Amino acid sequence: MNIRRYKIGEEEEIWKLHHDTTREIIGKDYTRAQVEKWAPDQMEPDWIERVRQRNPFIAEHDGKIVGFAELEANGHIDRFYCHHQWQRKGIGKLLYRAIEEDASRMKLALLFAEVILTAREFFLSRGFEIVKEENNLICGAKAIRFQMQKQLK
Repeated sequence: MNIRRYKIGEEEEIWKLHHDTTREIIGKDYTRAQVEKWAPDQMEPDWIERVRQRNPFIAEHDGKIVGFAELEANGHIDRFYCHHQWQRKGIGKLLYRAIEEDASRMKLALLFAEVILTAREFFLSRGFEIVKEENNLICGAKAIRFQMQKQLK
């Protein structure tokens, strides 16, 4: 397993991972309409530019992208995905380690994220705490998410 930064030209492969994982994994905790809103059938028009600006960490195995994670300069962890066929194989831990190392390099004191129900336990296991539970209404159904944060040493 290799963790590295994204390379130009990988945007569609990252989109497919995001799309398929949202549909396969997140769909267990949210409605079909919500999942389709978060991962529409067609790539979002600004996806390529967004990925280029965010420069995510990429988890790669035998030349295939199996995960990605974004860390913003203010400590916000935005998208954090492990391929739906590669769940519970340590990819999330490796990506998170890269995020913490980068946060340390940037001298950040705090990491924070809006975490969906599906990922709550993972972030708790990494030392995050729930600051606030939110019950949003998306596509007519409740969409629970958690404001979570972790103080860095």
